[in-house]
Amino acid sequence: MKQLLTIPFVFLTACTITKPIEQSTYKLCEQTLYQYTEIRDKGTTEQYVSLFTENATFNVDKLNISLSGHQALASRFENARETKKSIHLMTSSRIFLDENSNLNANSNFILYLQNKNNDGDTTVIAGRYLDKLSVTESACKFSHREVIVDRIDTL
Repeated sequence: MKQLLTIPFVFLTACTITKPIEQSTYKLCEQTLYQYTEIRDKGTTEQYVSLFTENATFNVDKLNISLSGHQALASRFENARETKKSIHLMTSSRIFLDENSNLNANSNFILYLQNKNNDGDTTVIAGRYLDKLSVTESACKFSHREVIVDRIDTL
């Protein structure tokens, strides 16, 4: 009988207890995640850069995009909006603390892109957002966004 009691104890000691995210922090960050898709498709440059910290980084290795800071983010946003119509869909968002108690989020996305100059082909990009987040009393912002592209198709 002593052996049976030891086994559950071993399993319990192998678990780690993480500090939960405060509800207000969680809500702020959830709002930022959802605002991103709306603002990226239909918002202004000011709204877009307001989602990021001043020195935020944004990387899409598969598309050779590496940005740092509000000016670079604004420039990329404006250039993309001049030539492309976009529809972003985001699912399965998860906000969590990593092993160092840093706030992170992961989300899946599908992005539809079409040239504004013609109604021809639509590019469909599917992938994941891997985010590092920074929180103040009134805002949650992206300090780093890594975009992992899993698939690109043309319709």
